[in-house]
Amino acid sequence: MPNSVLGINMGNHTIKVVELVRRGSTFAVQNLLIAPTQDAIVSGEVIQPDVVGQIVKGMLQAAGVRTRKAVIAVGGQTGVIVRVTELPKMTRRELMQAIPLEIERHLPFQAGTAVQAYTLLKDPEEVGESEQIPVLFAAAREDLVNAYLMALQEAGLSPLGVEVEPLALARAVYAAQGFGMRDGREDQINIVVNIGHEGTEISFLEGTKLIFTRLVPSGGRHFTEDLRDALGVSMDEAERLKVEQGTAWVEHPTPAPPPAAAPTGLETQVLPPTTPSPPAAEPVPFELPTAESAAPPTIAFDLPTEPSPPSQPATAPTLDFSLEFEPTPPSSTPSEPAAQLPSLEFTPSAQQEPSLTPLVGETSVGGAEWLPTPPAEAPPLPITIHNAISNRLLDLAGEIARSVEFLASQRPNLTVQRIYLVGGGALLKDLDRFLENQLGVPVERLNPFAYMDVAPVAGRLGRDYIEQTAPIYAVAVGLALWAYL
Repeated sequence: MPNSVLGINMGNHTIKVVELVRRGSTFAVQNLLIAPTQDAIVSGEVIQPDVVGQIVKGMLQAAGVRTRKAVIAVGGQTGVIVRVTELPKMTRRELMQAIPLEIERHLPFQAGTAVQAYTLLKDPEEVGESEQIPVLFAAAREDLVNAYLMALQEAGLSPLGVEVEPLALARAVYAAQGFGMRDGREDQINIVVNIGHEGTEISFLEGTKLIFTRLVPSGGRHFTEDLRDALGVSMDEAERLKVEQGTAWVEHPTPAPPPAAAPTGLETQVLPPTTPSPPAAEPVPFELPTAESAAPPTIAFDLPTEPSPPSQPATAPTLDFSLEFEPTPPSSTPSEPAAQLPSLEFTPSAQQEPSLTPLVGETSVGGAEWLPTPPAEAPPLPITIHNAISNRLLDLAGEIARSVEFLASQRPNLTVQRIYLVGGGALLKDLDRFLENQLGVPVERLNPFAYMDVAPVAGRLGRDYIEQTAPIYAVAVGLALWAYL
């Protein structure tokens, strides 16, 4: 195990890097880095690997980072699919034969061009004769994965592993809960809402296991576009106003959206027709666990010890989707864990219409009623911004509600413990308050650093900055933890 590991989250808008090192029974944050993507990543696809690689390389050089080991995630709206499917009860040997065929049936691209992995969400031995066996699988186009790996090679890094963002966030939640010391029950349901630049991913965790996830094609960029259109300003100015004065809460919240139809499937990505792939790479080794294996099935792909030249197709790294980790709880924590909120049944709260007092019985003297009406005073800018994005906020609340309703139709006794907000969109002022008011479930911004030692970076960044921006780094934290948990 290297002394430290980099978790690199290559987003459509920014690239986030977290360097973690394990010190005894806890983790220390060595570096937190962020830089613009410069339009080199679009809809989750690295379209300019050399540019992305140089950005990452420059970030690491400026910070004096020496480790070369990194874990990355592939994601976005094209070329990646994460889904939970179900198979009838069968033996483990039969499952090993049936699962690849089941995955192929769901793929929107050719199976021969995909990197795949899966895990069983239930032990087949514990499933009744009339029950289904839930299987979580992920697949990505091989050319998409290779583009990410080429960017790492350009940066001079070696990949330890590649996975998808929802699984990285499961580890980030585990860290934020004190590595099992806070709200650590395996049967509780938490929701993670990852508000990215292009889309929002809504994931459900049962303990540390991902059980359901879906992608909503609406993210931070769409909030900015709504503001641009309402105020008649540029995108840059709209983004600045959103960040500096935007708010999701006013004194008279807009009524909650009416219930709508449940989502039609469990896929997390909206996948347009694929583009022609580059020349085929060497076949990706594919290992199936034997029937004698006691652990849930996983897929392993061999990793090169050194990065291959950028001109050659990159070898696919390990895709590990098993969340069976049992880290040693930290012997001491930076702060006392927050008091546990009670588990609440999901019941979207009814909203009152804003109080409007019509003017009736108005009288005037001296003919003043014939004078020109002075122009109405413009509302404060934060309220104007809120009004411009209010429909988008209601859509977000509605999508979360519909996701819960869909899962509750399969789990009649579903109880949601808490909703965590991550991603750049999570920083919108009072978004947690707005969603809690709309949905009737405790909502908080995820702080994956809550039980870590941040002293190595606090001196130059400040503890306030680390706490305020923690949700942005959640995926990168989960990726770095991949090497340890």
